[in-house]
Amino acid sequence: MLRAKDKKFEFVYVENDGTVRELDEGEIEYLQTAFEPSDGERPYIKSEYDQLTPDKKIRGFLHRSEVPKDIDIIKTDLRYAETRFPINIYDSGKAIELQVGIYRVKVLGGWDVSVGEFAIEFKNRSNGKIITPKITNWRIQSYEFGERAKKIMTLDISERGVYLIEFKNQTDLRVRRSNLFFMRLFEQELPNEKLEIWIG
Repeated sequence: MLRAKDKKFEFVYVENDGTVRELDEGEIEYLQTAFEPSDGERPYIKSEYDQLTPDKKIRGFLHRSEVPKDIDIIKTDLRYAETRFPINIYDSGKAIELQVGIYRVKVLGGWDVSVGEFAIEFKNRSNGKIITPKITNWRIQSYEFGERAKKIMTLDISERGVYLIEFKNQTDLRVRRSNLFFMRLFEQELPNEKLEIWIG
């Protein structure tokens, strides 16, 4: 498999703010993997730098040759998350662009959920302000991405911006698939390291 450190990969990534960065090994593998109909959404590959997504964003994979000559291709560990995709609870440090509004934070995988001291912080990249979602006692059950989901927090964003996500006390978050008492006697907790949340 082609590695970024051996040779520059043919594609790069354009972020929401217009910066262009090299891909990491996971993203290279993602693009090199053959997609099946059951895989869901395919990677968005732009034909030119200024091309926008259907929701009017500039982000997307782009062939290296299409990067304007006045834009540098940088190397950075910063990665952006999107509200339309789940985020693993161990993916601290990702950035996410949020509009003003109230968001639901749901955990995926099951309806029997114990939050404990699990917490999330959203730090505004522009001014450093930190927002902590409030844990909700009104835990609505639903399905998201074909999985059981339960609302655990409410996030109130009063200022549009890019926020860095920081997860805390992840091992306190415990999830079982069913919330029926007799089922809990037989079901094991879902692997903590694979738990994901969705912000929407």
